[in-house]
Amino acid sequence: MNTEQFALYLTKKLSLEGNKWVVFGGSYAGNLAAWFREKYPNIAIGAIASSAPVNLVVNFKNYLGVIIEVLGKECSDNIRKAYMEMENLLKTPEGVIKLRKILNLCDNFDGKTVNDNRWLAEEMMWDIAVAVQSNSNISGVINTMNNPSGGTPLERYAKLQTWTYINDSFTCNYVNYTQIAILKNTTINPHKIGRQWMYQTCTEFGYFQTSDALDYAFGHYFPVEYYAQQCADIFGPQFTLQSIQKAVDRTNAYYGGLKPNVTNVVFPNGSLDPWHSLGILKDLNNSTKAVMIENYSHVQDMWASSPSDTQSLKNAHKLIEQQIGEYLK
Repeated sequence: MNTEQFALYLTKKLSLEGNKWVVFGGSYAGNLAAWFREKYPNIAIGAIASSAPVNLVVNFKNYLGVIIEVLGKECSDNIRKAYMEMENLLKTPEGVIKLRKILNLCDNFDGKTVNDNRWLAEEMMWDIAVAVQSNSNISGVINTMNNPSGGTPLERYAKLQTWTYINDSFTCNYVNYTQIAILKNTTINPHKIGRQWMYQTCTEFGYFQTSDALDYAFGHYFPVEYYAQQCADIFGPQFTLQSIQKAVDRTNAYYGGLKPNVTNVVFPNGSLDPWHSLGILKDLNNSTKAVMIENYSHVQDMWASSPSDTQSLKNAHKLIEQQIGEYLK
């Protein structure tokens, strides 16, 4: 509705009556682009929905599944060993002391609180997940984890550490589940969207990137129940796993999930992108096309063209250009 009013306002203000709109979006905005074309075909003649995870799921356990595939067996096995090493260290006070030293954790971390351990395990996961999703230094992750001279698997993992809670108050990484309280802050701040996005995941989308699959390398520290608990702790006890599932089902029913009632849309996805497993990977009809870009990741087709572009990316750009031309005829 907001986008509809924005388009109508600009059409009137810029005297664009009779002109055609083509909407573009990547990631969640890719969903919005496809959904806008679906719900307001009288305004948008077409849409480019890059890396759009339109198939909403509560338990997005395959996010880590794609990451494991991208990294390969040896690297994944070493990640698994690192998490097992952490799990063993958490069993004794001496082990916790050693863990604090390896990961530069503050002394408040004692390994006795389940949610603190889950918070730590999830933050560690993002060190690798962000590298794959952004297609930045994936080879560096693999080389570091597969290099035995870098120490134990956990010590190698620590070298990848990009998250940090060090600030003016701490010279160590402060890991505590109570940090979730920041998302309870309702003060209006245009620079912070964490609370708003969390609310959408709890009420519409799910998308919880869990460690629930039995064969994944990241242990089992952040199951789907952990994220449901976050929804309840932030927004109230009325949020349960069951209520979140019903909300996601409603959103899928409204927009169509993997079968939206839509024409004139291109759905580009990258083969390295963990989100592509929730995207549309096959043409839906003659005017709604899917294209897979090999060895690229999240929304990389939206970057400017470069001489170094692979043929797969060039083909995707050509398809998008051709389709837009068809829309505008």
